Amino acid sequence: MWRHYVYIHFKKTDGKPFYVGKGSNRLRDKKQYFERAIAPHKNQYWENVVNKHGFVAQIIMSCQTDKEAQFQEKELIKLIGRGNLTNLTDGGDGHCGITVSDELRKKRSLNARGKRNDNWINSIRIARKNGGNGGVVKKGDKLPDGWRNNLSKSKLGNKNPWFGKSSPVAKLVLNLETGIFYNSVNDAAIAHCINPKTLYQYLDGSRVNLTSLVRA
Repeated sequence: MWRHYVYIHFKKTDGKPFYVGKGSNRLRDKKQYFERAIAPHKNQYWENVVNKHGFVAQIIMSCQTDKEAQFQEKELIKLIGRGNLTNLTDGGDGHCGITVSDELRKKRSLNARGKRNDNWINSIRIARKNGGNGGVVKKGDKLPDGWRNNLSKSKLGNKNPWFGKSSPVAKLVLNLETGIFYNSVNDAAIAHCINPKTLYQYLDGSRVNLTSLVRA
């Protein structure tokens, strides 16, 4: 399978597609990781659908280049129709797997170490005088009690971005034959009519894996 790929997110409740995207996998310990396909997306419409229906990610195709993945993403969005998707664009934007040259790295490093202009320095000083930190928190600063209480309340119950969701990293299972992801070992076991305990043993290597399922 090539590094670049195109994926679709389907509603877990009825199997309808609601998002098309592209990404590039990473090879670690001789296993491929499709992190872009399974990670939460910073898209309010996407979040609304996932909070209500859940999602299943499926790798639709692999591509030799990012340019090809962009083209295929646009074609899929056009085929399904923007009206049926939570995509904010027609696709084909962004780049996957860009390798930054040594020259560009050096230029960025020099810019980061360069002298800050007076306007930037004054704006930070003013911000820190307003209400303690004024929104600019330094490493090691202790947040005021009011801030901490508000932050705590903002993450309780369904206000927490992970409320009702499974971890996209710890328990994800991938079917290598179909490209379908499952949110947990239990979900994968149910879908394939396997005892969850047996599947756990397949995946942790304590028994010979007789399936095409692997930890993602």
